[in-house]
Amino acid sequence: MEVIRVTALCSLLTAISLAATSHPDDYVYRKKSQCYYRNGTEDIRYLDRYFYNQEEIVYFDSDVGHYIAKTELGRPDAEYWNSLPDFMAQKRAEVETVCKHNYEINRIPTLGWRSEPNVRITYKPSEYENILTCFVDSFFPSMINVTWLKNGVEEPEQATSFELLNDGEWTYQIHVLLETTIKHGDTFTCRVEHSSLKAPIEVDWKLDASESARNKKLTGIFGFILGAVFLIVGLVVYFHNKKGVAFLAVQQESPMS
Repeated sequence: MEVIRVTALCSLLTAISLAATSHPDDYVYRKKSQCYYRNGTEDIRYLDRYFYNQEEIVYFDSDVGHYIAKTELGRPDAEYWNSLPDFMAQKRAEVETVCKHNYEINRIPTLGWRSEPNVRITYKPSEYENILTCFVDSFFPSMINVTWLKNGVEEPEQATSFELLNDGEWTYQIHVLLETTIKHGDTFTCRVEHSSLKAPIEVDWKLDASESARNKKLTGIFGFILGAVFLIVGLVVYFHNKKGVAFLAVQQESPMS
């Protein structure tokens, strides 16, 4: 069953400040309207929700046809609104006037739009396991399949997928980790399948081509610096001792002259 949600959020009253700093009497009152399309326009659920300081206090549900109090603070509002026949008739009609009316306007750009994912791999060595992370972002819609392969063989048991995140621009991102052992010559592949792609994206990673060469270079530089430090320290100690011996020799010859 296809479910499409369209949310309209408006702030009715925000942050009434009685002083320069926060005051106990300050509060935020918000209204949030939501349309759920469970089978296109054949089955629509409309919610009209009210919040006080981030807590929902009362809401209208088109499935039941009246307002429902969620807290004692919202009970007087629910009882009052439910007692107004004309107001409630208008509220029930918003399934047609709001949700159904805007269905095509919101459906076409949302369901028809596709955004291809970007894929990159990072490597983090550890004492016991090596961790490869496949970062996939900027894709829409949210349905996506990300798999790890080692030398062409899928590694489902070693892969960990984190929660899907919203980028905030109608696109999504997801991170999939692979904890594994790495040997020289191993090839790791992050494969991404998405409806925006004609064929899966496959990004390869090899230790020899990246971290191995860099680590060898860093080891060589560190060894050179360490050797230079020992050489300098040795020379300083040598010349210091040589000067001390010469000084003692001169002092011993003075009484015999």
